[in-house]
Amino acid sequence: MTVFALQAAWLIPLYPLLAAMASLAWSPGLISRTGPRPCGYLNLVMVAVAFSHTLVALIALHTNARAGAEALYRPVSFSWTWLDTAGLRIGFDGLVTEPALIAMAVITGLHLLVQIYAIGYMEMDWGWPRFFGSLSFFEAGLCALVLTDSLFFSYLILELLTLGTYLIVGTWTNQPLVVKGARDAFLTKRVGDLILLAGLVALLPLSGTWNFHGLQAWAAEQRNTGAALPPGFTLILLALIAGPMGKCAQIPLHLWLDEAMESPLPSTVLRNSVVVVGGAWVLLRLEPLLELSPFVQSVLVVVGGSTAVVASLIALAQIDVKRALSFLVSSWLGLLFVAVGLGGSAVADHLLLVYPLPMALLLMSVGTIVISNVTQNLSQLGGLWSRRPLMGLAFLTGAAGLMGLPPFAGFAALRELLALTAASAHPLLLGGVVLLANALISAGLIRVFGQIWGGRPTVFSQRSAEVLWLMVLPTTVLMGLVLHLPQLLVRNGLYALTPLPGWGPLAWPLLVSTLVGGGLSALFYLRPHGLAELPASLGGLQHWLADDMQTERFYHRTVVALVLALARLGAWSDSRLVDGFSGGSGALAMAGARRLSFTTSGRSQAYALTLVLGVLLMAAWLLTLP
Repeated sequence: MTVFALQAAWLIPLYPLLAAMASLAWSPGLISRTGPRPCGYLNLVMVAVAFSHTLVALIALHTNARAGAEALYRPVSFSWTWLDTAGLRIGFDGLVTEPALIAMAVITGLHLLVQIYAIGYMEMDWGWPRFFGSLSFFEAGLCALVLTDSLFFSYLILELLTLGTYLIVGTWTNQPLVVKGARDAFLTKRVGDLILLAGLVALLPLSGTWNFHGLQAWAAEQRNTGAALPPGFTLILLALIAGPMGKCAQIPLHLWLDEAMESPLPSTVLRNSVVVVGGAWVLLRLEPLLELSPFVQSVLVVVGGSTAVVASLIALAQIDVKRALSFLVSSWLGLLFVAVGLGGSAVADHLLLVYPLPMALLLMSVGTIVISNVTQNLSQLGGLWSRRPLMGLAFLTGAAGLMGLPPFAGFAALRELLALTAASAHPLLLGGVVLLANALISAGLIRVFGQIWGGRPTVFSQRSAEVLWLMVLPTTVLMGLVLHLPQLLVRNGLYALTPLPGWGPLAWPLLVSTLVGGGLSALFYLRPHGLAELPASLGGLQHWLADDMQTERFYHRTVVALVLALARLGAWSDSRLVDGFSGGSGALAMAGARRLSFTTSGRSQAYALTLVLGVLLMAAWLLTLP
């Protein structure tokens, strides 16, 4: 039975997809007598089935000798041909590998917890069909993304996830900010997707395949033979990384993530924990190609390093708790881009593995505060430690999982990244970026904790009732998983069994950066300090950071202004040149016809004379030809 579950793992994305399709029956009101709740329960059941199937397949891989040997050395494969014509075959080729099963276990497990959480969070909401259907659609797309071995279908799935983002961000369509957030998130991600499409179309004639394993073999052949890279190959690689940059909210395609925070918080949990790492998954699959171009690797390091520092600085000035955490998402994923740019695929894998659970825990613990205190403004909260200590402990657990703080899982991954930078061409610069980003991330997380649970109660937090058990239960379960994550990594052989898992070279500088960043933030925010709000004499630095360093205004004055100027030029040329030429030539022909009509006299002698003169002129022309 377990072997069959492993061989049929390709069915896992279909369970939530069926639930998402079934939600359409409730969405337009075809099923109205039951109300929207059965739709949510149906999606929850199908997600539970997907999670159970994933666990059984993963257990089969690790415990059954025959299934394990076959899956490790000859992974279960499946294929579906979509187009086969003129020598071009495009199909969904999939592989059931151990990393794919682990990724699906994280995806389906988090979706199961979040859908239980959402039943409590959305208790009084009537938009269940669209919301729960979109959550299941997300899960189906992410599971298909980790199973597919095709770059082309990875692009298609990323496009579907972009559509899902638009639908779920726009859940509450009666709010203008929600509509703007959904539109901006969709359009910003579309920029990276279109560039990615251009890159993969240009890649096919060079490599002859879109399959990741085929691309890996082609890259190895290029590296072993020492052949010169094809012309324009660097531009193709730059186009390929544009899609993951947009999905992971990296500079300059980072504005969509904080705009998407207008959606209900349960969807924010999934988007910030697993949906954003879909682009990182594709980037890791492309790493063998990226290693062929040191310039592209340098671009990844610059983009990731700048995003890690700049986004964490912006997070320190946000007063909306969801936006503050969203910029920390960009910052953490920026460190992953640095690892990929330095060629550390194993380090990037570890960063990707330890990230989703702590970030989901942070957002779920914050969500219990937002729903009961009816505000997500950090300046209106405070003093909740005496009233909501359990959720405070949950937030601290999630924060510790993302900081460089032993013995939590984030420490081991960040220490590996720091050791990777020490072996690079610029160890001091890149190591300083990692330490600075870690200090700023720690400061940002402790700032959020201090402004919610520290200080004195405000009008909004004087009465903070406990939320439904449907929200508390998955949060506490997830807290237990985050606490046990280091031991899970040790048990699976990622780190050695030591008193502090992941301890090694450069551990002390990382720990010091965490204590400095988190300690200074605790000094300013646990008991409100005067420097927590910078004085006006500094030129409004904090407000400049809070406004995303005026990035949106800069884009409006540059990119948007250029597009508008080109649009106006096109409209002018269309009206004056194209329409003017066609309209002018038509008017000229009509005027000529009108003038010729005046020459008509009705005399046959004049017509005959005209014909004779024409014949004579044509005969003279023919006689003059050689």
